[in-house]
Amino acid sequence: MPNTTPRKIEYIARGLAVQDSRILLCRNIEHNVAYLPGGHVDPGETAAEALAREFQEECGLRVRVGRFLIANEHIFTQRGKPRHEWNVVFHVEQAAGPWPEIVPSLEDDLAFEWCEIAALPESGFLPAPLLAWILAGGPEADTSTSDAWITYREPQTG
Repeated sequence: MPNTTPRKIEYIARGLAVQDSRILLCRNIEHNVAYLPGGHVDPGETAAEALAREFQEECGLRVRVGRFLIANEHIFTQRGKPRHEWNVVFHVEQAAGPWPEIVPSLEDDLAFEWCEIAALPESGFLPAPLLAWILAGGPEADTSTSDAWITYREPQTG
């Protein structure tokens, strides 16, 4: 029987950049999946520091990391391996004024794109709980009836 317990928990800082009715997505070109820009938090680094560093490394943009929006704990299987992630999401703004219409990628396996919120379900956006949160209004949603923490365990198959 295969091991379904992840070996570690990954801590990832992500940024929600909004421009009009669009949000900035980072796309993994090989697997054609999209997610909020960001990356792993290194030991000794705060989530906000990691997010600013990841934007600089991946697209060359300096960002101002704003308020914490939501955390998403996600347990899933990826390419046959069990995974466990904690995604913390912050509002981000471009430090040097408005966001560019075209956000460059400094990494060959990534692309950045602006996506209309209404088109997110067709974009390949992951994880699903963050997609549902954004479609429900995201940071504009009524926080008196919603939590800032989402835990989601994908059903195990096989």
